[in-house]
Amino acid sequence: MSILVLRLTEKEKKSMKYLKALALLSLFATAANSFSYDVVDRYKLIDDKLKTEQMLRPIGHDFFLDIGAALNMNVRDFADDIKKASVFQGTSTQKLTNAQGVLAKYDKTEQTVKINVALGFPVFRFSIGNLKVQPNVRVFVDAGANIGIRSETLTPAGILDLFNISLPDELKSKIIATTYTVGQDLLLPICGSLTDPTAIAVCNANIGKYFYPDPNVPDMFLFAKIDGRVGLYNDYTYGEHFFGDWNIYGLSRTDVFQRVNSKMIASGAKIELPKTKNTETTLVTDYRLGYKNDNYRVFASFEDLKLSKLKDRKIDSKEHSYGYDPLMRVHADAVYRFSAFSLAPFLGVHKRKGYGFSDGLYTGADAGAHIWGDRIGLQLRGMVDKQYITISPRLKLWLLQLEYSVKSPLKSMDGDVKLSAIQSIDLRLFF
Repeated sequence: MSILVLRLTEKEKKSMKYLKALALLSLFATAANSFSYDVVDRYKLIDDKLKTEQMLRPIGHDFFLDIGAALNMNVRDFADDIKKASVFQGTSTQKLTNAQGVLAKYDKTEQTVKINVALGFPVFRFSIGNLKVQPNVRVFVDAGANIGIRSETLTPAGILDLFNISLPDELKSKIIATTYTVGQDLLLPICGSLTDPTAIAVCNANIGKYFYPDPNVPDMFLFAKIDGRVGLYNDYTYGEHFFGDWNIYGLSRTDVFQRVNSKMIASGAKIELPKTKNTETTLVTDYRLGYKNDNYRVFASFEDLKLSKLKDRKIDSKEHSYGYDPLMRVHADAVYRFSAFSLAPFLGVHKRKGYGFSDGLYTGADAGAHIWGDRIGLQLRGMVDKQYITISPRLKLWLLQLEYSVKSPLKSMDGDVKLSAIQSIDLRLFF
């Protein structure tokens, strides 16, 4: 019988220690996610609701330029209050008390903002038997953010959420293993005990930026994302009844997630994207298959299905928080025309990992009056889902389309989140 003996170097022993600490961290993270507020999942739900409105104003095959924006009703007041708290004059105690008061004012609220720009143009149309295809080159830029404010117990996993930078393994394990007091600098006590040169450099460069929060005071949970898409968007029809689209494009994505507490605000720490962006580029596809008969139609689709990674994020950047879970949708509608007037009821559901099936259900109707081949007209949409009732008037004037929308909450709370109205506007030029 032979005995195999493994002798680990000191460096390997330290690496094993870090891996054990990170494994323990992942267990805490799994347990915490089962009951804690998730600002990223909330952003997914709100963003997909706004994408439903985008889907209900189809682009067509013209050259177009589209500009849109959506924001929570009180996001400007919130941003102004946070800015004032970060430059508040007074003693350290007065600054901290003021910042705590601002966060308490917005406890359990969400602040959402989104901006999108798109342009595109058709290219040659072609047919293969009964299949007719219209390719379009399109570019989309989509930027958005969601901020949830709430009191939440800080777990070993959650303490790393206070950082918007990539942390070396040794630094992570030291932070998790350290016992802090409220308001204490998270890095100052441990920089001197590090051995990894990279960890030492990161630790020393960020002293005075991150502090242990008071569990009795609300914190900000900040998520922001920027997407850029460029590729071919191909609409098709097959025979008399079938229709759909198949899109393939490159997606460039950058996101940031950070938990910000009152001590960080009071100290004047800047809340911004990290210097080293975690931008990734992937090849992505969408597909929709629909059936229409007379004035009725129904379709099923998926969007944002990742095919392959084209370019990875930088090694020293923080891992993505949003992920690449596809959006799935089933939608049905009908159009009834009465001379220049029309009525189009619809219903559907969208689903993405991060929110429940019932959260994606919606129904509503478009009522409008159009002339000159629908180039001039007025339209009013009413839509209802689990959280909001949406009213959207639209004006169409030959080469211009302007739509305003307001989502008014149907209830004051969705779980433990206070809902508030979301306004959006979309301007489209097409030729």
